[in-house]
Amino acid sequence: MHKLSILIFFMVIAILHGCNSDSKSGQHTKGNSPTKDTTAEKISVTKTNYNIYIENSASMDGYVKQPSDFKNGLYKLIGDIHNYNLSQKLRLNFINDTICPQKVNAPTPDIIYFIENLKPTDFKNSGCEVKNSFLPNIISKAVSANPKDVNILISDCIFSSQKGSSKDFLSAAKESMRTFIKTELDRNDISCVILKLSSQFYGTYFIENKSATKKTEVLTGQKRPYYIILFGNSLSINYLLQKIKFSTYPGFETSYYLLTPNANKPKSKIIRTNKIGDFEIEQPATKLTINDAKAGGKNPNENQFQFSVASNLEFLKMDETYLSNSANYEVPSNYSLIAISKNDDYTNESLKGFTHVFTVRTSDLKQNQEVFIKLKSKLPPWVDSSSTEDDSNPLDSVQQKQTFGFKYLIEGISEAYADKYEGKEQFGINVKVSSNNYDKHGSSSKFPWLLLLLIGCIIGILLFFKNKKS
Repeated sequence: MHKLSILIFFMVIAILHGCNSDSKSGQHTKGNSPTKDTTAEKISVTKTNYNIYIENSASMDGYVKQPSDFKNGLYKLIGDIHNYNLSQKLRLNFINDTICPQKVNAPTPDIIYFIENLKPTDFKNSGCEVKNSFLPNIISKAVSANPKDVNILISDCIFSSQKGSSKDFLSAAKESMRTFIKTELDRNDISCVILKLSSQFYGTYFIENKSATKKTEVLTGQKRPYYIILFGNSLSINYLLQKIKFSTYPGFETSYYLLTPNANKPKSKIIRTNKIGDFEIEQPATKLTINDAKAGGKNPNENQFQFSVASNLEFLKMDETYLSNSANYEVPSNYSLIAISKNDDYTNESLKGFTHVFTVRTSDLKQNQEVFIKLKSKLPPWVDSSSTEDDSNPLDSVQQKQTFGFKYLIEGISEAYADKYEGKEQFGINVKVSSNNYDKHGSSSKFPWLLLLLIGCIIGILLFFKNKKS
């Protein structure tokens, strides 16, 4: 009996140790294992065909009449596609009511020579030059002609139609755009990038505001916006963005990305930079858990609480202007995204392997909350500021930066993506913030009932043998 008691004693010790190890092991699995870095590896993609479509309505003449940033931008685009060996076949087309091929798989020097010598008469002599352009039809032709390829539309994106220019017409055109893009998204995996650039304009600007007294205005080199819109499958577009830096293009202003969302959770960790209040970082910092959070501290506003998260966004091949714009992000309603900074300090070992730092603040610190930072494909403010319904004075410094009816076009495209990918984001970071201990919150529900049952069984066995012996 004495030997049996010793054996059972060691069994209990082993069980207790095992449960304790499991508990620690569970904590390790949950918190101490490195956060999975879903940063995309170097993309390997089969080369695809590239189709460039230059809108050749009469409103585009002013960009090609003389040397301009428009032409220089086209040189750079074609040169980049060639130099980075992106395309299997490169086709250059004019587009309007119809698609008019100009250079099909021609040597790159021939295409560049063609662009260098491009003139308004080339538009007219192509056989498909018209005065008016209905953008939803142009975009639908550019995308649907070769939906598996990378299709690049270059246009001034002015809504121009003999049917009128009222808000009712523009709203109807937006819905037409939305319906078409949604249909294409249902058929194919398509990502979209919209770039705004500007270029010198020499020639006649056609005023679209039907109530304007003048119908045209001659410009003599004033800057006018134009746009490059890219459509293609997500792998091809991501690979293109990995190689081409559009922010270096002459006249580049800004961009809008509608990429197929994949809800990546990038490698991230909590840092103490720019904190307000006080907190403890549960280790490792990649666990993204803050305990003992307290607002105020030395800050004059005793209700404020602020912390920062470092993340690796290398997998997102987006222009920095888009990533650093807080309007493109979503955080909880009681938090504000205060700053997004690029990590350019390569000597800082603590930030090695992290590309960006996000700083968030609240004046309403909850006892326990998951604080998320999500990059959404939200319509950026520049779309609205780049649009006008009054282009009656093209010499006006504000109107020179605007495009008639532009926001209706982009809203149509954006809403189609929202319809298709509702609730999805480009990436998300979730940080657990607690005023005590987040993981122990509600820990009473984790009482070791199984251990208690095993101990009870052991005691029962002891009593059984004791009674049997007696």
